[in-house]
Amino acid sequence: MWWYRKAVVCFGGVLIFSFSTGSIRASDFGSSGLITIPSASMLDDGQLAFTYSRNQVASTYNLTFQITPSIEGTFRYSLFNPFAVRVSDAILESRREALFLRDRSYEVKYRLFSETNRRPEVAIGIRDILGSGVWSGEYVVATKRFGLTDVTIGLGWGRFGQRKAFSNPLSLLNDEFNSRPEGIYEGLNVGELRSKAFFKGDVGVFGGFRHQFNKYPIDLIVEYTSDRYDREIGLELLKRSRPWSYGLNWKFLPGLSLQLSHQIGQFHGVTIKSVKDFKSVPKVIEPSFYSSADPLGARLAPEHIDLNNWYDKLLFDVERAGIRMHRAKLDPGNPSAEFLISNDSYALWADALDQFFKLAEIHVPQSIMQIQAQTIENNHLGPRVIRVRDNLESRSRLNARVDIHARQKITDSVKLVRPTYSTDFRLPRLALTVDLGLRVQLMDPDEPLKKQLYLNGKARLAITNGLNLWSSYSLDINNDFNVKRASDSVLPRVRSEINRYLTEGETGIDSLFIEHRTTVRRNIHMRSYVGLLEEMFGGGGIEALYHPSLSRIAVGANVNWVKQRSFNKGFSFRDYSVLTGHLSMFYASPWHQIDLGVHVGRYLAGDVGVTFEARRTFVNGFSIGAFATRTNVSDEDFGEGSFDKGLFLRVPFNLFTNFNNRASYSTVVRSLERDGGRKLEGAVGNLWWDRRAIRADSFSSRDKERVH
Repeated sequence: MWWYRKAVVCFGGVLIFSFSTGSIRASDFGSSGLITIPSASMLDDGQLAFTYSRNQVASTYNLTFQITPSIEGTFRYSLFNPFAVRVSDAILESRREALFLRDRSYEVKYRLFSETNRRPEVAIGIRDILGSGVWSGEYVVATKRFGLTDVTIGLGWGRFGQRKAFSNPLSLLNDEFNSRPEGIYEGLNVGELRSKAFFKGDVGVFGGFRHQFNKYPIDLIVEYTSDRYDREIGLELLKRSRPWSYGLNWKFLPGLSLQLSHQIGQFHGVTIKSVKDFKSVPKVIEPSFYSSADPLGARLAPEHIDLNNWYDKLLFDVERAGIRMHRAKLDPGNPSAEFLISNDSYALWADALDQFFKLAEIHVPQSIMQIQAQTIENNHLGPRVIRVRDNLESRSRLNARVDIHARQKITDSVKLVRPTYSTDFRLPRLALTVDLGLRVQLMDPDEPLKKQLYLNGKARLAITNGLNLWSSYSLDINNDFNVKRASDSVLPRVRSEINRYLTEGETGIDSLFIEHRTTVRRNIHMRSYVGLLEEMFGGGGIEALYHPSLSRIAVGANVNWVKQRSFNKGFSFRDYSVLTGHLSMFYASPWHQIDLGVHVGRYLAGDVGVTFEARRTFVNGFSIGAFATRTNVSDEDFGEGSFDKGLFLRVPFNLFTNFNNRASYSTVVRSLERDGGRKLEGAVGNLWWDRRAIRADSFSSRDKERVH
């Protein structure tokens, strides 16, 4: 269907061209480097880069992120022999799997020293730290800038230690560093941590330079590689290899570049690179309207607004500003006013609070000197924010600037009891949405990208405060998912048959469940749910989180009984059911706003183990992280991949729009869909991650960027 292909191409174009900031010096392997060799350079903190390269050896898709200012991580998917080079029958018969290998791997690089006038930038890295081992190599590399030229030189092990190699100097510490495990480049060690091979075997020298032309957006790249491509020569993909490669990199748009290269004297390569800066602080779109305190604004107010009542006037203004005011308490003679508010429109709670306080200072009686805003989200209490009313005289002085922290503090949550004012939000209330959806499956063993275009209808029936009925239904338009790769799992097939749900149930009910959320005793947050919870499972469960508002530590627990749904995503079920549950602990680290979580318990396949996860969330709401699960399932029973692991990505839409909104796109990238260590979607740690935006440390991190 030509229009479907056109839609997918347009979506891809929008995605790529949204990566429109920053500069990138990525290699064909995604990590910062020259053509194929790494350099000590890195992206700027918070940048995310996508790189696609294609040549005679492999087509490679790379997602690279600057995890911290000193740590760069890359997730890589490689399709070998993309041009189906003809080889001998003997090779085709005996090594077909290696010849057409589809490989998923990770790379990590750590900066040891930053560049100074006298010292180069120095980094240490491991390529294919977790994968099949086909690209495996370790390196220590230095890069120094001389005017418009970056010069790189490094020492490498593994594939970097093949050409004109010398004995490993680390053997002086231990003889084990002399030899490297054999067969590691065949792609047989799928999903394993290759720690037994790190920095072992012979050492090679690689290097090169990148020169940026002064008048043109073009870089000249020359490199000397110590990789002899022994594996590819043995597979008859190459006849020989030379050490030198050359390339030109053209930056045709900000954050976008095209690179052409001639590599190792054997083949040409093309690389497309894009980068986006996700660390920037988002702009706040101030709502533009006349306050009801203004005569013109008062004339525009609807008839049911009592303009003689300050609460009604404030309610009218804050709702137009995208904030919901539930109730207030103002006692005669008390210089404080208390409010319970929620945030409908602002990506960051700090911006919603700032807007609320501005409007409250306009409307509350002059006798009120302190305004208290108790936050609430999804019927869960958050911190209370107290702001001393602004000194209007000081703000009227020329060039006056008042530090927001001088008159504001964040405290533990307090339930607002016996309110004197209350807003009647009519319940039950039904909200319906219909939109075009694109479901993607990234880095599948069969294809790097599988997709489904569908019409998605969602409904939410708010029955009472905290009690909601949720539903989601998908109507298939076009779908290229398939079940060519049948599950070979010896475990209960709780996830490995996902493609059957996406083919036999391409049109069907994604979810239909009732959920209740509440906060008990200020700091205990709970949710319970029952129904068709996700595409593959239905049942019921409960989750609890103990999290004092000002604490960086929280503990949680959940228990669920679920039954596997039929492949057609209707109301029927299969025979498999299971009781799952986890105990969890979380820590909101102040180090680069990285959240850490650990979950111990029973998973969907009945296996028992532990999950570790870490996510970094930036001030603008962008979040990226990784997770890994080990259970009592052996590597052999787990199958390809050895254990469950993957990446998490959340992109807020407000980074690309010119209006305030809280919408976002979230996805989990797994190298494989296996059955061991799999959790019920949205049931383990859900409360902690849901409350990320309303945490006290999230409020203060935004406020530090702003002075009034």
